Amino acid sequence: MKMKLTLTKLMMIVIMAILPVTFYAQGRQTKPVERYFYIFAEGGLSINHTDLANYGFIPFYQEGKFMIDDYVFHNFDGTVGLGYQFGKVIGMNAKFGTGTLGGEKRHQLLTPIGLSQNYYNLQLEKTTFMEANLNLTFNLTNLFFGYNPRRVFNFIPHIGVGGIRYHAGKVNHFNTLSTASGEGAGTTEVLPAKTDATMTYTVPVGAEINFNVAPKLDIFVDYTFTYAGDDALDQTTKAVDDIQVINDMYSSLNLGLRFKFNNPCDIDKMARDANQITMKANPDPLKEENGKVCFDVIFTVPANYFQKQAVMNITPTMNYKGGSIDLDPVTFVGEKVKGNGDFVVNYKNGGEFTKHYCIDYVEEMQNSTLNGNPMFYVYQGTIYPTQEEIVKNTYYTQGGQRKIADGVIVPPAPTCEVSNIRTNVEEGAITVSWNGDAESYDLYITTEDAPNANSTPMVAGLKDKTYTFTELEPGEYHIYVKANCKNDLVGEWQAAPVSGIEAVIEPICIIYFDYNSSVLKPNTKVNKSALKALASKLASGEPITEFELKGWASPEGEYELNNNLANDRANVVDKAVKDQMKKLKLNAKDFTFTTKGYGPDWDKFIELVKNSNIADKDQIVRVIENSRNREQEIKNMINVYPELEKDILPLIRRTEVYAK
Repeated sequence: MKMKLTLTKLMMIVIMAILPVTFYAQGRQTKPVERYFYIFAEGGLSINHTDLANYGFIPFYQEGKFMIDDYVFHNFDGTVGLGYQFGKVIGMNAKFGTGTLGGEKRHQLLTPIGLSQNYYNLQLEKTTFMEANLNLTFNLTNLFFGYNPRRVFNFIPHIGVGGIRYHAGKVNHFNTLSTASGEGAGTTEVLPAKTDATMTYTVPVGAEINFNVAPKLDIFVDYTFTYAGDDALDQTTKAVDDIQVINDMYSSLNLGLRFKFNNPCDIDKMARDANQITMKANPDPLKEENGKVCFDVIFTVPANYFQKQAVMNITPTMNYKGGSIDLDPVTFVGEKVKGNGDFVVNYKNGGEFTKHYCIDYVEEMQNSTLNGNPMFYVYQGTIYPTQEEIVKNTYYTQGGQRKIADGVIVPPAPTCEVSNIRTNVEEGAITVSWNGDAESYDLYITTEDAPNANSTPMVAGLKDKTYTFTELEPGEYHIYVKANCKNDLVGEWQAAPVSGIEAVIEPICIIYFDYNSSVLKPNTKVNKSALKALASKLASGEPITEFELKGWASPEGEYELNNNLANDRANVVDKAVKDQMKKLKLNAKDFTFTTKGYGPDWDKFIELVKNSNIADKDQIVRVIENSRNREQEIKNMINVYPELEKDILPLIRRTEVYAK
């Protein structure tokens, strides 16, 4: 009897069985879904399963054994397509392809279409076809083993519906059976000729083994078995009715490549590498002051780490015996996140971010630690401000709890004293600083007698513990500090180390150089004036015995290169001074020369920026003073502030000439 369960009915049963399970899987998974479009191309072998097939249902299997004949590598197909992944399990794609089919059967009775006579030993020359179909895909690996968008191997069955347009190849008859007289042996008779284009529907069913080589790229092997809507692809039917294949079938074994238009966000990898994020407190250990514990937490995120659609929540926690305090959470967001966070992190550059905290002090905090546990999730339209909400509403990963700082040091009771007085002498200025716990401080500066209890302070009621005396004449200075405490308690004058202000020696001339050059250009306006001033000094007859030449480089280049450049600039000007002496008939050996390069001049750069008209000069100075890679920061700023290259850096590329 004929087969009553057709492939179409079987496929409907399969779909009805799989779909409820896949929808259940879609709902119960907790990881964030990557939904994306993709394109693909595949190609490989076309395998015939018609009445004139080389093999049965299993490719390369005939008469109880695996075998490869001449038809295996003569028929090929190729397919391109576009698809969309709806979620963790279900996807859909459209395929468009072409291929050929061929084959033969011996020792089996077959009936060519359109003929009434049965034949043994028939051969199908190539049937060519074009096909298009729409398929549902089911990622069974995600279904049964949990969703993982970075799994290396996946098993993905698919089923679909489509159509085929084909030209059935001609059918040849091989008369290989010998007669008694040997007549007719080996002759070939052409039966049905190649047909015109014919169309019918198809039902493709198959599966692929997918290899994920990169977040956006897959390689896969696909085997698809296609059921055709008619029995004419090979122009023959089985002669015996009860074993007739109702419709023709064919399959393809292909190797393919898939490119995904997704924005993968691997928060699992971020959690694994969370130790690359540093969390430090300033001060460390924490300190109590006036009943408060105030500190900064400094978070450093490395470059090429923070993914563009990721969100990171860190909630510092003060843990101590008998309790804990959760501090305000800090939310970091990737550069493609549309929601608001405390800090936006650039993937390429990373960054350093600071959060300030102040909490009430309790005695138990003396034996405590400040900890932090980074928590990551994928942005899907909502920023969750607390870790409790993250746990409740979305899939997340954790980087592991780490200690940020120890705490809390409680300083001793305040005294009306001043200690550790320090001074720093600059040009025309002395900065004095000290330690103490008083409410305010008085300062006294003199070049002669020390102050007494009745002396009037030069600076009174100072709240800060540092002060700078400016516009001081050259000389030796004595500075005293006195503390003013609660309950009208007044300390005694305490002396700072003696400091001397030397007369400022100005250079007699300054020679400027081009970027990355140590070539002296004497005809530029500034250098021409400088060399003229040098000649005037040498010709003045003043009692000069020593020359000091200081070479400098602008700080945007590599450190070693700048050192060499500064040395070269100093040596070039050294030669220019000696050449000028020679013109004036002075003997250079009668003078002492100190010639040295001092590398990049950071102090001069900061001084020039502070005194410039650049709108963001304070921000520029702050970034440079706090940066760990100041050379790179200057290079970045030149693109934003062209005034740096035009007005600031040329004034640093110089050699200063001093005469004593």
